Amino acid sequence: MVELRRRGGGGRDESTRAVPDVRPARRQNGASPRTRRANGAFSDGGVKLEVDSEGKWRSLGTRALSAAFMIAGLVGCLLGGHMPTIALIFVVQGAMVRELFALAVETRKEKDLPWFRLQQWYFYGCAVFFSYGRYLNARLAARFGEAYADDDASGGRGALAATFESVLLKLLAHHGLISYLGWTLGCVLFVLSLRKGLYLYQFGQFAWTHMIIAAVIVQSSCLVGNVLEGLIWFVFPVGIVFFNDVAAYLVGMVCGRTPLIKISPKKTWEGFVGGAAVTMTVAPFIAAWLQRFRWLTCPSGSALSFTGGPDLGKAALRACEADGVFAPRAVDLSVVASSVDAAFGWTLPSGFVERLAEGVTSLFGSPGSDAVVFHASPFQTHAVVLAAFASVIAPFGGFFASGFKRAFKIKDFSDTIPGHGGITDRMDCQMVMAVFSHLYITNFVRRLDNNMSLGALLLHIELISNDELVKLYKAVGRMLVARGLRAP
Repeated sequence: MVELRRRGGGGRDESTRAVPDVRPARRQNGASPRTRRANGAFSDGGVKLEVDSEGKWRSLGTRALSAAFMIAGLVGCLLGGHMPTIALIFVVQGAMVRELFALAVETRKEKDLPWFRLQQWYFYGCAVFFSYGRYLNARLAARFGEAYADDDASGGRGALAATFESVLLKLLAHHGLISYLGWTLGCVLFVLSLRKGLYLYQFGQFAWTHMIIAAVIVQSSCLVGNVLEGLIWFVFPVGIVFFNDVAAYLVGMVCGRTPLIKISPKKTWEGFVGGAAVTMTVAPFIAAWLQRFRWLTCPSGSALSFTGGPDLGKAALRACEADGVFAPRAVDLSVVASSVDAAFGWTLPSGFVERLAEGVTSLFGSPGSDAVVFHASPFQTHAVVLAAFASVIAPFGGFFASGFKRAFKIKDFSDTIPGHGGITDRMDCQMVMAVFSHLYITNFVRRLDNNMSLGALLLHIELISNDELVKLYKAVGRMLVARGLRAP
């Protein structure tokens, strides 16, 4: 209620009247109407564990059915190859950004800012162009360069096609500068759109937009990098996080009694430890099965292929060199045990794992043999490391998201997936895993060399002067003659 007083004649009229405050009430959490309220689910007391829930089997059925549809969609994209899988990552990324943008919507204030949401998506587009271009520009340049070389050989290339190739290569070569200029244009438009009385809200939204873009795109772009290393480096990390989530859920549902963390009250120590144990045990066997499929282990190569899967192409499969990472080799259990002992250091009793390995050797070793030798590929060893991270560290991405939702007083980011919530609810752990797996691959699996791909070479050539280009043309001609090749 607001008290109004009238002034006049230097005196003061004490008569008052009450009028209602008709200002629209602001939503306390600024959330989109699509989000669902917690309805007491976030209170510190009275939370039922999953093992005591009366509707746990119905919930399990709903989650399982939704998971089946998600897996079917993922498999369909994988069968299409690298580009359909990257397209799937782009769609999922866009859905996450949409859900997170919606959390801070205040319709009352945005009625005076008709183009503000469009500005958010413009900044998102600039960020996508920059992040994806870092991985794809050299491969796209190589692909179009090879396509136009084939057209030249067949005599089917016209002036328009040559102009298009030249413009495309220039755009790809200056991709970083174009990305920054695009972002700068967005900043100019943002400044021009500032409205008196809404400065704080607009700058808050500007900061929110860039925080969401940095949090989502930087991490999801690592998934693109993993896809280009070979679909198996995308499939295994994504699958092992999903497997650990299911294993922890089932173990917790059956025997979970000890709460793990207050911010996610239905998680239990039994589910966390049991899920980790099951995941790390199964990981090398899943890896052994996946590495049998050549179309999963083949990287994208220097030129980007728009088709893939089991029908990747007989020529492409033949050209794909066998990677030693996926070749099984003999491994001595005692050597592995000593390495584990050295890795864990003082956190384990001295020689504990070695003594455990000696016990296994005495039980399963051949008579007269002092060692147990088994065959495993390096990829299976990497799989155990990735499984350990997925089981112990990646779940904290989910706990982080739980705290984030508590701050906004919502249960799920949206209700897109029945039984699971929104896309962001399913991708919280995946984002943490994506960055780790990408950095792990670049640090311990793939050795960076000085070999330059065709696409990267074309982009560098695009930056040289005309005189240098003529010299390069003559030098390449001499190299062709020296190698006994005929110029096209």
